[in-house]
Amino acid sequence: MNELSFTASMLAVLPIYAIIASGSFARKVGWIAPAGDSTLMKVAVELTLPCFILYNLLENDKLRSVSFSISTIVLGMAITAISIFVSWIGGKILRLKVGDGLRTFVVTAGVQNYGFFIIALVAILMPNSEFTGLVLTFNVGCDLIFWSVGFLMISNAKKMSFDFLKKGPVWAVFLGLFLMWTGLDKYIGDSVKIFLKLMGGVAIPVNLMLFGTLIVDMLDLKKIAWKIVLAGTTLRMLILPAMLVLSLTFLPLSNPLKMLILMQSLAPSGVMSAVLAKHFGGHPHISVQITIATCAISLITLPLWLNLGLKIIN
Repeated sequence: MNELSFTASMLAVLPIYAIIASGSFARKVGWIAPAGDSTLMKVAVELTLPCFILYNLLENDKLRSVSFSISTIVLGMAITAISIFVSWIGGKILRLKVGDGLRTFVVTAGVQNYGFFIIALVAILMPNSEFTGLVLTFNVGCDLIFWSVGFLMISNAKKMSFDFLKKGPVWAVFLGLFLMWTGLDKYIGDSVKIFLKLMGGVAIPVNLMLFGTLIVDMLDLKKIAWKIVLAGTTLRMLILPAMLVLSLTFLPLSNPLKMLILMQSLAPSGVMSAVLAKHFGGHPHISVQITIATCAISLITLPLWLNLGLKIIN
């Protein structure tokens, strides 16, 4: 992918926000009622997303290498862990403490929307590319850290939870990699691949719309923590991207892995932090405010970091 103009980069992001906005609109007018969230979420995450993942992993020649696949997962783990650590330092500088938003701040600012935002962005910028499969493999590493360290921190739990390993998307990645590593993917018929393509095509828009409904449910404009939101946005969209983009100049990695790092530097905060904060008695309003602020500012920062990173890689 070559350098993109500022306008082209911004236009590439707009469809993502349009789908999120459509989910918010559907919630407000009652088309997506809260009572149906559980059912819709199960269909989106446990059915359509595994199909999307398998379709994009199969016949991805780069992932036939076991060492390359594992390196991609480890890279996801490293970036997520480092980002959480840097955000913890930021929270301490703000003098936040456990009980007044420290845990929510650290996980929200530290964990990017490595899921549907990046997947959707890659689908727009690099359609029909093998790169989507690399992103999905990379995301396994992000999941390993988020659902262990991140979960432990934001929930104040006494032990780590690896229940996410039972989820369809994670098993889909492991199954896809197994098929690629063993060469069994060559025996999967075209009819199966067509099914996976059609079913998986629903995954991104449905999950982005659910993201939009969560924003409506959790956003409280009357209690904006301006100082915390500004700090979280600065960390997520300026400091952490700067660290990741500058690392491209000296890390001895292949261009595909460098591109993975670049794409992760572009993403705003992920909404799952707000979901966990709400469920475990954290500060979900802080998380939602930071997430929305980072989404808004990404319209400006994304084209800048993207083009700077592409110049370094190329």
